[in-house]
Amino acid sequence: MSPTAYKFRAPTRSRVEQDAHVETSTCVGTGIPARPSRAKLGPCMHQKNFLHTPTPPQSSWLVLALLFATFATTASAATRPHYGGTLRVLLQSAPETLDFPANPTPTSYWDAARTLSLIGDTLVKLDALDRPQPALAVVWQSDLSGRICLFTLRRGVKFHDGTVATPAAIAQILSALHPAWQVRAYPDSVSIESDLPGPSLLAELALPRNLLLKYNSNHLPVGTGPFVVAQWQPGKLLTLAANEESWAGRPFVDSIQLEFGRSLRDQSVAFELDKADLIESAPQNAAQRRGTSSSSSLPVELLALVFSKNSKAQDVHLREALALAIDRKPIQSVLLKGAGEPAASILPNWMTGYAAVFSAQPDPQRARALLAGTRQPALNLSYDPSDPPAQLIAERIALNAREVGITVQVSLSSPEDLRLVRAVLPSPDPAKSLEEASHQLGLAQPTTSASASSLHSLDDLYQSERALLDGYTIIPLFHLPVASSVSPRVRDWQPDRLGQWTGTESSLAEIWLSDRPREIALEVPRLRQEIRQDDQQEVPRELPVHNPPADAYTRTASR
Repeated sequence: MSPTAYKFRAPTRSRVEQDAHVETSTCVGTGIPARPSRAKLGPCMHQKNFLHTPTPPQSSWLVLALLFATFATTASAATRPHYGGTLRVLLQSAPETLDFPANPTPTSYWDAARTLSLIGDTLVKLDALDRPQPALAVVWQSDLSGRICLFTLRRGVKFHDGTVATPAAIAQILSALHPAWQVRAYPDSVSIESDLPGPSLLAELALPRNLLLKYNSNHLPVGTGPFVVAQWQPGKLLTLAANEESWAGRPFVDSIQLEFGRSLRDQSVAFELDKADLIESAPQNAAQRRGTSSSSSLPVELLALVFSKNSKAQDVHLREALALAIDRKPIQSVLLKGAGEPAASILPNWMTGYAAVFSAQPDPQRARALLAGTRQPALNLSYDPSDPPAQLIAERIALNAREVGITVQVSLSSPEDLRLVRAVLPSPDPAKSLEEASHQLGLAQPTTSASASSLHSLDDLYQSERALLDGYTIIPLFHLPVASSVSPRVRDWQPDRLGQWTGTESSLAEIWLSDRPREIALEVPRLRQEIRQDDQQEVPRELPVHNPPADAYTRTASR
């Protein structure tokens, strides 16, 4: 029998603490693996009101009896959180090292962030509303200038190698990540002096590249997170074991097995064959198999056209005409199957609230007027061949351009004049996401990164984004979510709205695996349907049947 986990109510913050945004921590011993954040009380199977039909036939009672007998042996383990099992995860990228990549693609970014966040922790986290939440730091404060921040660390935290996560150890890791910062260690805290103002510093520290990891002699990461590296085959397989002394509580699953280098198609096939429990999905192709659960994040990626520095499209009117020619709505509804949002801004509306100011409506008449009397060169459009819908989207853009008199050729071999690019918007902080997206797209850095006051001004943020878009060197197309799918045996999975698998709203350390076979879970709806069909067939047989004489029809017809 699997050990059952129980939950104890955690102390709540006082009203004064909530108003001051001061987080407090609760010291809990490590003798019992269950912690308040890990277990959830109550059954996971919600009661439903079943439709009462007439007295079912004898065969239906037999099916029900067998079904209830099967449930009786597994109900206790299947409805209560318990420890044990291996979670099977498939990922697209194939990293050779367990480092966070310096210039990641969207695929390698998400895979590295999701993997390394299981091993290490950051000082703070940001939720979807851009509010800082405690991680290894429980309290933080800054001076009047906002350039120096003091972080009080959580007590009793240990690295996976058994060493204590002292302020000196944390300061050493942060100094290596950011040599320009002045990081100092104190008895129970660390201070950071940087050119970043307070809010921007918190947003930077919450990024996955600032996970507090050290590396052993085999260059394997050693952190303070809920899982420990147990086995590593570069580019192929990573096995993580549950950290028995995790400061947030022991995870429910015993281990996580991550397979790398699996395309979205391979992941989908393995998922259908029950060889995976958690996979990545394209938002437009999220698994809809019965019994599975698919989830999409908020729009956290930008799909855009970016003109190269040596592009033949040096005329700003040509670039503007192309932006006006693109009809985004059919691309979204057909090629993206309704996923994402048509966009003409770099940042999505959920971050700023002003995205509608940038019009994404096509205007082919104005585009033709901009090109009237000019002779424009043919442009080569490239795309990422590993992105499934990229080629179809590029061809649709070329068709829209041809309708207004612009020749665009979709090619991967010719020198590119513009490219269809995805960029990650990694932070709910709009200024940080604008800065990171600009870096990925090769644009000039926005002015918000240099001014503390402009970070808090929506108007200054808008002006910075407008300055990046004015020259039409970038044409935003869509804001896209990221999606995941989990199998029926995964319980208590709460999708994170920022696309992470270990965020402020959910964590793979909090899920547990059901002992009940998947076949039973999928057979229940089918058996209920068969019972209803049998009832409908049996009931009419009990009604009296009146067979009129054959000549009755003849007499009726003669009248």
